[in-house]
Amino acid sequence: MMSTIISFLILIGVLVFIHEFGHFIVAKWIGVKVEKFSLGFGPKIVGFKRRNDGTEYLISLLPLGGYVKLKGENPGEELKNDPSEFTSRKVGDRFKIVVAGPVMNIILAFLLFPLVFMIGVQVPQYLKDAPIIGWIEEGSPAAKAGFQVGDLIKSIDGATIKNWEELQNTILTHPEKDLRVSFLRDGAMRKSVLTPITTKDFGAGYVGWECSFDPVIGGLTPQYPAEKAGLKPGDRILSIAKLPIFHWNQVPQLIKNNKEKEIEFEIQRNGKKLFFLIKPEIQEISGEKRPFIGIMPVIKTINEQYGFLESLKKGAQRTCEMGWTTLKMLKDLITFNLSVKALGGPIMIAKLSGQAAQSGLSYFLSFMAFLSLSLGIINLFPIPVLDGGLILFLLFELIKGKPIGVKKMEIAQQVGLAILIFLMVTVTYNDVMRVLPGNIKDFFPWK
Repeated sequence: MMSTIISFLILIGVLVFIHEFGHFIVAKWIGVKVEKFSLGFGPKIVGFKRRNDGTEYLISLLPLGGYVKLKGENPGEELKNDPSEFTSRKVGDRFKIVVAGPVMNIILAFLLFPLVFMIGVQVPQYLKDAPIIGWIEEGSPAAKAGFQVGDLIKSIDGATIKNWEELQNTILTHPEKDLRVSFLRDGAMRKSVLTPITTKDFGAGYVGWECSFDPVIGGLTPQYPAEKAGLKPGDRILSIAKLPIFHWNQVPQLIKNNKEKEIEFEIQRNGKKLFFLIKPEIQEISGEKRPFIGIMPVIKTINEQYGFLESLKKGAQRTCEMGWTTLKMLKDLITFNLSVKALGGPIMIAKLSGQAAQSGLSYFLSFMAFLSLSLGIINLFPIPVLDGGLILFLLFELIKGKPIGVKKMEIAQQVGLAILIFLMVTVTYNDVMRVLPGNIKDFFPWK
C-alpha cells in the first residue's frame, strides 16, 4: 500500500512539475511576472519566496495538480499596461505561455520512451507470437461470436494484426465497441463481429480469449497449500478433479468452482504421473472470498533492449502510436462509441502506478510517459479552464481584434468547470465501483 502511494505521488509530482514548469519558464523568458509556482492545490504546506524574481514557490496540500499564477492573468484584475502583466502582452506571447505546459508533457513522453527502450524491458514472449487463439472462456464475447481454438486473427476493422501484442492493444482500447474481425480457420478466411466487454478492474476491453498457455507450474507461494502438498516448479498439471487440463486458464477456474473442497491434482513430473490432494485456502479480496492454493504459471520472457539511435526511433514511434490511441479514444468518447465506464481516475492511476513500479523502472517510466502524453493532449482540447480553452479565447481575440468580455469568459469557464466536475465525478464513481466489494446497491437500506 505504501509503495503504491509513494509511486503515485512521484508520478503525479513529475507530471505536474513538468507541465507547470513549461508555463513558468516561457513566462520568465518572455518577461511576464510569475507570482506563484505551486505543486498541488489548496492550503500551503511549505514555501519560500525568492527576492530576485518575486516568485513564491509552494508545495500545497492537494497533490492532484498544480498551478502557475501570472501577474494580471485573472479577469477583473487591474491592469497598468505593464509588459510584466500576462493580459497586457500581445496574443502571440500569451499563446506561447499557455501552450508551453501541454507541449512540455508531450516532450517528456518523447524523452522517456527512448529511455525505456535503452534500459530494456522484460516482455512476455507470447506477445511476439502469431495471434492464434489457444483458449476461449465459456460464455465470453469471443465464444458468443463463434471463435474457436486454433483461429488465426488476421485483421480488425481493416487493420492488419501481426502478433498478440497488437491484438491485445486493440481489444483493450475498444470496450463496448463492435469490431469487424477477419480470421483464418482451416485454410479459409472468415469474418465475425466481436464486441469486447468492459473489465471491472481497469475499464479496458475483454473478449475472453488467450494464446496457448501450457499448464506448467512456474512458482509456488511459500506456506500455501500447493507447496505443503508437495507440488514443485516444473510440474505439468494433467487434470484437476479428474477433468483434463490443456490450458493454464482452466486451473484457477476449476479451483474456484471447487471452493473449499479437497481437490485431486494429477501431475506429470520427470515422465511420471503423480496424484495430490489439495485443499484451497480461502482469502477475501475486495470483499469477495476466493480459494487459493498458491501456484503461478511459467511465463517466458524476452528482454527488449536497443542502442541509442534505434531507441530514439522506436521511442518516437511508440509516442506517436500512444498519441494516436489517445486521440482515437477521445474521439470514440465524444461520438459515444466508447463507454464512460472505460474512464479511470486517481484511484486507478494510483493502482497502475504501484503495479508499474513493482514491475521495474522501465515499466514505471513507460507508464509515466503514456500519462504525460495523454495529459498534454487532453489539455489542448478547447474546454474552458483547460489550456486548450485559453488558446480558444486567444484565437477569438485574434480574429475579433479585442479580448472576449469578462462576463462571457466567466460564463464559458463555469461551463468548462461543470464539464470537468462531471468527468471527475464519473471517473471517481468508476474507480469506486472497481474497488468496492459486491454490488453498490447493497449499501443502500432503501433498495
